[in-house]
Amino acid sequence: MRIQLVAILLIGSFVFFACNEQKEGMLPSQPELGKYQMELKGNTFDLTHTIELKPSGNVLGWGIIKNAGDSKDLGYNYYFSGIYTLEDGVVSIFQESYFQVGEAGKQYDSKEMLVLVQTRSASSDYSIKSNFTELHFICPPNSICLEDRIFKRVD
Repeated sequence: MRIQLVAILLIGSFVFFACNEQKEGMLPSQPELGKYQMELKGNTFDLTHTIELKPSGNVLGWGIIKNAGDSKDLGYNYYFSGIYTLEDGVVSIFQESYFQVGEAGKQYDSKEMLVLVQTRSASSDYSIKSNFTELHFICPPNSICLEDRIFKRVD
């Protein structure tokens, strides 16, 4: 009876640890990859900021304008591409090309009409929270940041 009990416990332990190893092996090698969004609601317009962390350290970002309370996209407010690094739970984004609306007073335009205004800008840092489901903007030293900017994973 004891031998059967020990055998059952050994088999159960083996199955348990084998399943746990399989789950860990199924985790992506870069768990930060994916799209993160933050929405800002306004009186006239709503702005959805998106950051997409891609393989090989590439990053894309864009802002889409909608009429307040509407779901239809009106156009882009900005767009950027660059690279990112991940170290000690902090994602640092370096914008290599930044495009924005080129006409004064205009809030949005088609992506093709955005104007290149900057290359090689300074970085923005985000701490990773909630098991890679949130990016929290880290306010730079000597800056005034009134609100938390939290990007939530959407994919």
